[in-house]
Amino acid sequence: MPESLDLLRPSSVRGHAKRSSAESLRSSVLDGLAQVYKTPLTAILAASAGLSEMGKLSETQADLVALIDDQARLLSNLTSRLLATARLDAKEIELHPKPVGVEPIIDDAVAAIRPLLESRKVVIELEDESLVLHCDRQLILMLLGQYLDNACKYADPGASITIRAVEQNSKVIFSVHNIGPIISKTDLEGIFEHYQLPSSLVGRTENKGFGLSVAKRIASFHGGTVWATSGEAEGTTFFADIPTALQGRTNL
Repeated sequence: MPESLDLLRPSSVRGHAKRSSAESLRSSVLDGLAQVYKTPLTAILAASAGLSEMGKLSETQADLVALIDDQARLLSNLTSRLLATARLDAKEIELHPKPVGVEPIIDDAVAAIRPLLESRKVVIELEDESLVLHCDRQLILMLLGQYLDNACKYADPGASITIRAVEQNSKVIFSVHNIGPIISKTDLEGIFEHYQLPSSLVGRTENKGFGLSVAKRIASFHGGTVWATSGEAEGTTFFADIPTALQGRTNL
């Protein structure tokens, strides 16, 4: 559209068009970067596995190979999340639902970010170890990974992280709890929107809150919702309720 005609449009419409264009460009860049990173990461993981299988490594060499493997797996996981994030933003992702055990998916979410947990204690509380959820496994892993990643970043030193799952009203309610900075009620209202970082966390991280907006989209994609609570006595907890039987795709 010619610039002269564009200026005739309401400012709110022009602003929306600019944001849409910027979001589209950012999604394309994220997608491209994630695709490019996948190949060398696969090669690094294959090389570290080969070194481990060779044996006859000194204790120091074995520790270094294990470090390379752990960090490469972590970066591979982050790259997969980046790729899924770009596709969620571009609305190009498709659900691949199947029955998934809740206990195994929580175990895998914890294992995926194990290098970030360092010496933190992770407590898993399940109401029913046989609980099954009909969902897109990779997307739910991404949601739980984001919650756990946030808890790792903001929990007080030495504080444990608790992840729970209970079934209520035909939904599985996941929650991730930690003791750390309190998020005000005002901040809680917008924490799942793009780039909304609570004032209490400013200066503690370079994270701009983008991952929580992705968690919201994943839950919505499954017909669920997300929310958080925070207080001096109880700490901070992030929740996601996901229907046990997928009702069909919803708009992101």
